[in-house]
Amino acid sequence: MDEPGALQAGAPLLSSALLLSAPLRSFLQVAELGSVSAAAKALGLTQPAVTKQIRALEAALECGLLERAGRGIRLTPAGKLLAEYGRRSASVLSEFQQVLGELQQGRSGKLLIGAGVTTSVLLLPSWLRELGRRFPGIDVSVRTGTSRDVEDWVASAEVDLGFITSEPRREELVARPVFEEEIVLVVEPSAARRERMRLDELPLILFPRSTGFRSYLEQRWLERGLSPQVKMETDSVEAIKSFVAVGLGASFLPLSTVEDELRRGVLARVAAQGMGPLRRRTTLIRRQDRRPSFAVRSFLEIVGPVRAAGRRAARRSPVRP
Repeated sequence: MDEPGALQAGAPLLSSALLLSAPLRSFLQVAELGSVSAAAKALGLTQPAVTKQIRALEAALECGLLERAGRGIRLTPAGKLLAEYGRRSASVLSEFQQVLGELQQGRSGKLLIGAGVTTSVLLLPSWLRELGRRFPGIDVSVRTGTSRDVEDWVASAEVDLGFITSEPRREELVARPVFEEEIVLVVEPSAARRERMRLDELPLILFPRSTGFRSYLEQRWLERGLSPQVKMETDSVEAIKSFVAVGLGASFLPLSTVEDELRRGVLARVAAQGMGPLRRRTTLIRRQDRRPSFAVRSFLEIVGPVRAAGRRAARRSPVRP
């Protein structure tokens, strides 16, 4: 069921199951799965038992929560409201259990992160490696999506924190800039014939349109009235660099990802006519009303304050004529 008020898969129901009332737990499962029979199976109950619990909840609230829609069911306006607040309750109880677990077990816990594909590939590995070295008892789950997706996940407590590359829209979120980096245009060295090259002369190899990095580039092109030709897409940084190195095209990439290739002469940096400098900021967001868990606090300490990357590489690898 894709009703606007329905719960998405992955809501923290199981972890807080013992603290939620049975009728509310059954309702939230129905709202999440869109089916009484599926909810009954997930809860290990019979369908009549779940139906009885939903009816008891409706009687207590004196309003209907579910209604038939063709061969299925959907939430009523009151049902959508209960799903929203019930889900918040489940999230708060899950947070309580996590904090309680930290108190009982020491340095452990679970960290749920939302991030774009490029952030997951370029920034998270070193941070997570250090987190694992310091605190091997912390389990990590990473969910990838657009900046808008990530902001929605953080706001609805589906993840503990997120990384976005656009301005946050929601007032309930705390935003902390953590990374700023220059984006450069790279080509195979023999193709760097001029200091500045026209983008329409270069077949581009880029990240897919679904990524925030690609959206950032396209917005810059639109602002400058440019229409580059994108010939190939892949979400692998290493693949893009390999394709560019053998002369299949050019690419815009974060400077930190090509520092080594520029230094060794495998790739060459050129400027694009009409583009100007490109810098992109990554911002960490989290809900301001949620108490940071031990896992979140430990990760934030590793991420540290805002940094600018690639400046040394920029000095070592000037634009080639």
